Amino acid sequence: MEFNIGPRMLKTGLAVTLTLLITRIFDMEYAVIAAIASVIAMQPSIMRSFNYIKEVVIANSVGATLAILGVFLLGSHPISVGAVVILSIAINIKLGLTKTVNLTVLTIVSMMVASQGDHINFVYILSRVSLVAIGVVSAFIVNVFVNPPNHQKILFQMIKEASESSHFLLRVIPSNTMSVPQIRDEERNVEKQINKIRDYFDIITDEKNRLFIRKRRSFFRSIVIYKQMIQVLRKKHTLIVELEKNLKEIEQMAAGKSFLIKKLVSEINNYSENVFLMYEDRIVLDRDLQKETKNAMSVTINNLIDALQGTDYEKWHYVFPVANSIVELFYELDKLEKYVRKKGLHEEEE
Repeated sequence: MEFNIGPRMLKTGLAVTLTLLITRIFDMEYAVIAAIASVIAMQPSIMRSFNYIKEVVIANSVGATLAILGVFLLGSHPISVGAVVILSIAINIKLGLTKTVNLTVLTIVSMMVASQGDHINFVYILSRVSLVAIGVVSAFIVNVFVNPPNHQKILFQMIKEASESSHFLLRVIPSNTMSVPQIRDEERNVEKQINKIRDYFDIITDEKNRLFIRKRRSFFRSIVIYKQMIQVLRKKHTLIVELEKNLKEIEQMAAGKSFLIKKLVSEINNYSENVFLMYEDRIVLDRDLQKETKNAMSVTINNLIDALQGTDYEKWHYVFPVANSIVELFYELDKLEKYVRKKGLHEEEE
């Protein structure tokens, strides 16, 4: 069993340390509240930390208002506290402030428990709200200044790993060199990788709103390329699923068509590998040579379509999903190649 201490774990620990140091300097009681707030407030990106602070201010303002009204109208009985918490959660969800519900509940409970009857101890409340604020701000400071993540590098590494896994499957499925259970395990792993990549891509799109971004134009070009790479990965995964499901039936029913499909899969797999290598500047693809390759693939696709003319429904049922997946992947790869070439031209100009 591997034991790795990642950057986020380290930053969470540092945020807790900073929080406890600040509360000790000001001799504040119940520092555990600030420590809990710092753990909850730690976010995977700088912009998410900034947005989290804004959400904390709004959500806690709503929570504090409800807590004060609750004390005046209902008192500080445990049932009253529970009722106000339920109402606050419902309002926060309605307003879309779902990320800060935990801190809002913490604020409400601290305020209402500190009150006696319908009297509010504002000094106590201020100290508790200050503890939450210290925890949130400490998490933000650590996130900004300690090992800020290179999201583009992390995302591309994830895309690269998923792409290599899909390239491997697109080689072994047509050649029947792997058992069906192994193929399905690998296919599910690729699907999980793509889902993680899509989630991580959301973090990068959050970062585009930052005021201070070095080489802003290059950053936005990278976002466009990564988005297209994810689209390519999704199309490759679709092709893998369709090949796994239909290729054996196609081989049994129409050997000639299965040959064309395998030829296309091999060509498009090589094309995909070359585009990704070109993005990494590991190879240079001659535009004219690549155009000839794509024309040859187009001819093979047309041959497959011609071979399907006049065939019965059962053959179309198995062949069409695979052929359609190949055509869609070819279209998305062509777009990706154009984006990558434009990126190279812009880098030369800059």
